[in-house]
Amino acid sequence: MPHPTYRRSSTSLVGPRRPSLLAHGSVDISELNLLKEETHTGDHFLTAAQLETVYRTNIQTGLTDNFAKELLVTYGPNALKELRGNSYWKIFRHNLFGWFQCVLWVGAILNFIAFFFASKIDAGSDSGGHSDKEYLYLGCVIIATIVGTGVFGFYQEAKNMAVMSGFEKLVPPNAVVIRNGVKKIIPNINVVIGDIVEMTGGEVVPADVRILSCSNFKTDMSSLTGESELVQHRPECTHANPLESKNMAYFGCPIVEGSAKGVVVAIGEMTQIGKIAGLVTGLEKEETPIAKEITHFIKLICGVAFVFGITFFLMVYFIQKHWLSALQYMLGIILANVPEGLIVTLTVCMTLSAKQLKKKNCLAKTLQAVETLGSTSCICSDKTGTLTENQMSVSHLFCDFKIYDKSDHSHVSDPSYSSLCLAASLNLKAVFVYDNMNLPVEKRKILGDASESAILRYMEINRSATQTREENPKEAEIPFSSAYKYQVTIHLMQATQSYYLIMKGAPEIIIEYCTRVHSDEKEQPLTPQIKKELKANFIKLANMGERVIGYCDLKLPLSAYPIGYKFDTQQKNFPLEDLAFIGAISMIDPPRQDIEKSIALCRQAGIKVIMVTGDHPVTALAISRKCGTITQPTAYDYAFEHHIELADVPPHIKSQFKATVITGDELRKMSVNDLKAAQTKYTEITFARTSPQQKLFIVETYQSLKHVVAVTGDGVNDSPALKKADIGIAMGINGTEVSKQAADMILLDDNFASIVLGIKEGRRIFDNLKKTIAYTLTSNTPEMMPFVLYACLGMPLPLTLMLILVINVGTDLLPAMSLAYEDPEEDVMSIPPRKPTDHLVNRVLIFMAYFQVGLIQFFAGMYAYFIVYAQDGFFPSSLIFVRSEWESKTKVVKDTLGRAWYYDDRKRVEKKAQTAYFVSVCWTQISDVIICKTRRISLLKKGMRNHVLNVSIVIDLIAAVVATYLPFCHEVFNTEPLSWHDFFLAVPFMVLMIVGDEIRRYLIRNNISKWVEQETYY
Repeated sequence: MPHPTYRRSSTSLVGPRRPSLLAHGSVDISELNLLKEETHTGDHFLTAAQLETVYRTNIQTGLTDNFAKELLVTYGPNALKELRGNSYWKIFRHNLFGWFQCVLWVGAILNFIAFFFASKIDAGSDSGGHSDKEYLYLGCVIIATIVGTGVFGFYQEAKNMAVMSGFEKLVPPNAVVIRNGVKKIIPNINVVIGDIVEMTGGEVVPADVRILSCSNFKTDMSSLTGESELVQHRPECTHANPLESKNMAYFGCPIVEGSAKGVVVAIGEMTQIGKIAGLVTGLEKEETPIAKEITHFIKLICGVAFVFGITFFLMVYFIQKHWLSALQYMLGIILANVPEGLIVTLTVCMTLSAKQLKKKNCLAKTLQAVETLGSTSCICSDKTGTLTENQMSVSHLFCDFKIYDKSDHSHVSDPSYSSLCLAASLNLKAVFVYDNMNLPVEKRKILGDASESAILRYMEINRSATQTREENPKEAEIPFSSAYKYQVTIHLMQATQSYYLIMKGAPEIIIEYCTRVHSDEKEQPLTPQIKKELKANFIKLANMGERVIGYCDLKLPLSAYPIGYKFDTQQKNFPLEDLAFIGAISMIDPPRQDIEKSIALCRQAGIKVIMVTGDHPVTALAISRKCGTITQPTAYDYAFEHHIELADVPPHIKSQFKATVITGDELRKMSVNDLKAAQTKYTEITFARTSPQQKLFIVETYQSLKHVVAVTGDGVNDSPALKKADIGIAMGINGTEVSKQAADMILLDDNFASIVLGIKEGRRIFDNLKKTIAYTLTSNTPEMMPFVLYACLGMPLPLTLMLILVINVGTDLLPAMSLAYEDPEEDVMSIPPRKPTDHLVNRVLIFMAYFQVGLIQFFAGMYAYFIVYAQDGFFPSSLIFVRSEWESKTKVVKDTLGRAWYYDDRKRVEKKAQTAYFVSVCWTQISDVIICKTRRISLLKKGMRNHVLNVSIVIDLIAAVVATYLPFCHEVFNTEPLSWHDFFLAVPFMVLMIVGDEIRRYLIRNNISKWVEQETYY
């Protein structure tokens, strides 16, 4: 059945209707690519008569009820799909069945297989190296470990995942429409294309609307465009881009003031906000760097475990010709290589880092986001609210042909300066909220637009604007209009008991109403030369990225305008010409305090910081300079210096610059390869006037260049880029709920400096995770080698599975976790981001863990093992190839001295030797955690300032003592008490490890041996 027809825009009158992108919870690739394309519509160009024809409506009477019902059936409801984050079940499933967890599940299953086959292995035999209970206990503990860490990880992520409603809160409940010539209030969901709607202040735009008529109609489009300045709408087309044309209002934008009438040109999923919702829902996030590293690690561990396991299986099978026995040994080898406690350690380490980040105002919604931030090599940052304060403030004052900084108060008594401050204080619509008057001026809320709020706040601090306005009441006002671009107020002045007229507006506009100019000496005639000089100063302020408002005045003569005169603002029975220009005030959303230091730190760390904003390119460049994202000259600077247009800068000059501002219009003409070439060519880039689709395009292109991209944003327009980025960072204070839901991390203080602290923490945790894994893997060798000796040399088993379990999920856990508290060895922000080839677990780490430090631990264990046996008369030569006799309950075994040992007696000696082996591993793991503290700098310099690690060493020793000497543990773990001197047999090996590693680090630090560094520095 063919799809019903759908009008995508007025430039495509008939076309196939796009099926609901969100109806099935997913978006296919072709639809997603369609959504990534920017909107091409001509609705803002059309006249009212053309709109009536295209949308089959009537501007006066609207649609008929019957036709509206047909359109509702054809195009569906005016609704947005709710943007949902990860469900609790999805988070729980991820924590229970991730890559790492799956390996442990396999380990648990292998234990249960061994438990069920143990009786068959030992069938017809009175011997057995492992009890079925050991396999059962180990399997149960592994499952408990998976479930425990899964629940813990779920709890940590779920508590940070607030259930936010997303896009649905942007949709108003009702709308006012005209149908059959009658004004009606209908549910917003029933608004259709072609409806004539009426909108007033305090409401929300009900759909994408082409404005037909309006009166002082202002909307807040900041969530869509990123610009904090209110948009003053008008019926005429003002820009070729529909998002910038003043005769278009968009679904979900709050109406601040005024009223308007318009025709609905798009509803639901085909509105601007609907397309963003479709993008956010359809985009899939790339696997995080740490997830890739864990996958890589699992492959390595599985490779090592299964290669050893299968090799061992074949070896034992050919020696003993018994496949079940060979299977038993293979299981022992594999299980010895499965780091049961490592998942607990990784979860706790990242949780600790997440808590550290939260203290620094970064709330990680997922644990993996912690490390991703540390891997970041490129930050695409929004301007407003992140790099800047998100609050317009006065920057400069211009009067008497001079530009004064806002903090320069040395001229307050000068006549021109004083006149400017008086005019600025009086000509204001903004007012302080009455309830806030007892608060400091900086913290008071203001009713009014951003520019007026900035002037009021500045003048209240420096001029007591509220008192000045009360003393000199307003008698008449012509409100600002985009048609004439000025605002006029008339005040009754207390001091002179006469009327005072003030005009403010765009300086290049109001100067045309002036014939004179104020100066400190006297008023001067406004000659063409003076006008040129004034305009040059306006341009200078504008080129600093500041919004400039000019002021002029006229003292109305008392004879013509006596007290009580009725001013008529419609007929304008007062003069608006022959005014005197006073000066101008410029405002800017200032950069945050110390933002330049934070960005300089990012540069030092090898991280690109790219500003991506919806603001004007000149403003974007000015803020980029102040923040430090652009430090080199650009083509704009060349144009400013030579007083020419940017388009007139010669191409050969443009090509010489290493920094640039790329606008949305330029991006539309760029292919992927063009943007890649620009990103490669220019070391510093600022993107201005960008749309949501273009932000996404920028992020995807940087990702294709192998960057790990972080994106900051606070608006709905940022949500696609936040979702697609390797780590999306939303604003906690001013961010929309949609942006918070699409992001992986939330800045609780909206401050870019917090991101830098987060990067530092992320890099530290990556280094510490490396150390943790190196420490944890080392014990695999002394756990695995006993099975090799047991099978190949027929020796009594040096270490039981139960004691392996005690090491992996007992004595090793706290020291491994304590490494998360280690401070970085060097300034992590002075080195570039890690390369994709710099893996968490690499060949050198595996080699060090298994074949160097691990072998020393194995030798320490075997030394203690042989010493204990020798003390009871069993020299090493007497222990080789005695396994079958040793484990037979009916046979007698003779020691080296010829003494006979019955089963129970020799088993007691065996348990004692196994305990000595276990204690030796504990001792050498203490030395291992000490040498893992640092990979390069000396232990003497690093010190033992990590008190958590110090406590964990003490607890580790106490655990070894308890397992050795507590009678209860003898029953549970099959251990035997040792004599006091046997407890310290491994101490020499412990000292050897610490001294040997200190020598290794000395060789690396002093570049004495490159080979040592290549083979041992992981």
